[in-house]
Amino acid sequence: MVNANIRSDLIRAATNLLAAPLIWICSSLGFFIDGARSPSGFSDLTANLLVPQTTAFSIWLPIFIGIMTYSVIQSMPSNLTRDLFRQTGWWVAGGLWGIIAWGLVTAFVPDSRVEEVATLVFIPAMCALVVATVRLSRRRQALNAMEKAFVLTPISLIAGWCSIAVFIGLNGLIWSHAEGWGWSNIGTALSVLGLALWWIIYVLRQGAINKAYAFPCIWGLSFLALRHFGQGGFVWIGAAALVGIVAIILACVVKTDVKSSTIAKH
Repeated sequence: MVNANIRSDLIRAATNLLAAPLIWICSSLGFFIDGARSPSGFSDLTANLLVPQTTAFSIWLPIFIGIMTYSVIQSMPSNLTRDLFRQTGWWVAGGLWGIIAWGLVTAFVPDSRVEEVATLVFIPAMCALVVATVRLSRRRQALNAMEKAFVLTPISLIAGWCSIAVFIGLNGLIWSHAEGWGWSNIGTALSVLGLALWWIIYVLRQGAINKAYAFPCIWGLSFLALRHFGQGGFVWIGAAALVGIVAIILACVVKTDVKSSTIAKH
């Protein structure tokens, strides 16, 4: 049994260590492979009103660096058998490999199916990262200062960004079908944005208060507001983004009892 546990620990560590650079590579295939769709090309498939200003996506650079640092820390011999990494490592690995799969899907799946397949892949990837974030947040007392900075923070950042990004993709998918039914583009975007805010606040309130999880959500909403308060934008979406920012900040500030939460018990 001991050997089996150690073998599992080694596989888990190697899985995360390999995934860290691959999420960067597979999310950027369109930049260096002919015929691969770029991330912006994927975003442009539909008139998606929830895509923020391009600058918002610069958050991926510190996320990538943070995830690679995490992957090294979790693979250290002293951390292989720690219960904290055993309880979270496979969830992180599942989320990272889901993002890798998402990168491959958005790069190569034909236009007619790419949004459906990407959404199906991205939702479980995001959920896995959220579970890991909540578990780490609840056990932050077991982390030293360096681990809080380079384990809890990068996992929280990628979970937070994916929590809002998955709904951006979902809005594009819904609108690709709803447009032919005569639905309102603005109404669809506001509905999906409301669902995204519910999920983010649910994670914060029922999971664990974590400002590193909240930050990329606020970041994305800020650039969404800038897009729609600019020329050619829609003020209702900009206003909804600002309301969302305030709601997320309040969810982080107001104390809550998370003992009854079930989000991290799976």
